[in-house]
Amino acid sequence: MSKVAGGSQSCPITREASMNSLWRLVPLKTTLENGARDSVIQVYVTTVPVKRASIILNLIRKIIPEDGGIDLQHLRRFAKPGEVPQKVRDLIPENSSISPEPDQQLLLLVGSTASISSESLLEALSPLLASVSLFSTSVPLLAPTSQEQAASWASKYWPTVYKKNNPFGPHPSIVSRAGDEIEGDVGKWMDLASQVARQSCSEGRGEEFGVVVVERRGGIARPVAVAGDARWLDWPRVGSGNVTAHAVLRAIATVSAGLKARDEAHIVPENITPSKAEGIFQDKPIGSLERDNCRRSGDSDGYLCHGLEIYCSHEPCVMCSMAIVHSRFGKVVFQQRMSKTGGLCANGKLGHGLFWRKELNWTLLAWQYSQEGGASSIHANSDINV
Repeated sequence: MSKVAGGSQSCPITREASMNSLWRLVPLKTTLENGARDSVIQVYVTTVPVKRASIILNLIRKIIPEDGGIDLQHLRRFAKPGEVPQKVRDLIPENSSISPEPDQQLLLLVGSTASISSESLLEALSPLLASVSLFSTSVPLLAPTSQEQAASWASKYWPTVYKKNNPFGPHPSIVSRAGDEIEGDVGKWMDLASQVARQSCSEGRGEEFGVVVVERRGGIARPVAVAGDARWLDWPRVGSGNVTAHAVLRAIATVSAGLKARDEAHIVPENITPSKAEGIFQDKPIGSLERDNCRRSGDSDGYLCHGLEIYCSHEPCVMCSMAIVHSRFGKVVFQQRMSKTGGLCANGKLGHGLFWRKELNWTLLAWQYSQEGGASSIHANSDINV
């Protein structure tokens, strides 16, 4: 029988009673939503007569093909002087012909100042305009992700259009529908994750971290794997412990064992029979909670955890976050944010935002399950890798 190194240890994590607290799912922001969404660029603007507006725009498209590689579709190309912020109107040169006939003049957003020199632009426009009024101003580089943001940018920079999409992350309607689907029982899975975390810690196997993997089919959700941290099981209590025994990796291994058994035997019992772990990998169910909730997944499309949901007591570390991505989970929810070691949040110390990175081969939806006001009922040393 396996022995626990160091014996039973006091758990470094505390839980506070919060029965009357309101809980909510808070969607995580992607790296682009947290950072680049507020980036601005400098663009040229010129005044053009209404009757020559289309001719001038066609010329601009010829001398600056594809807008110099910068997507400007979220910005109106033409605007009336009264439609732009006062600070933009203040930039219009005094010799502009816009004042005498304001209704007959438009402001044209030409393009990025990095795509063409002002000298070349003046040379191209001069044959078509009796007097060229050219100035530069700042505009948002990326498209807005809400109507409110578009309105804010329009009042601050330039008339901006919200096209009801999110080029920097999951579409808001998808996030909303998915949140509605899981919110009814997310508390139950978080409670189970907390229970296995406490059991693992109290029995000396690991830190107080727990994970529950859920399969949802036909509107019915059931757990298929439950795992607590086991980094100290058969491991000296020095350093970070056995990194292969983090709760997330152990839960994924349980799902894998069920799929392997199904593929080998074709017919698999509803409950997976635990076997002795081999080597450093603590990848078999340990303890009553893990054994009682160890079931096969109905996945049949060839990917390990495709479409499954994973509920974590704490934000997974970078290693475990990447394991979640590569296993192709559909949704991930955690309760306690780990600001120094977590791999999911895009606005933490690391800022990886691994749940939604276009350069990776998989993206998934992610939430933090938090109390109203941002408090949490569980706490942990933020330096620990979960």
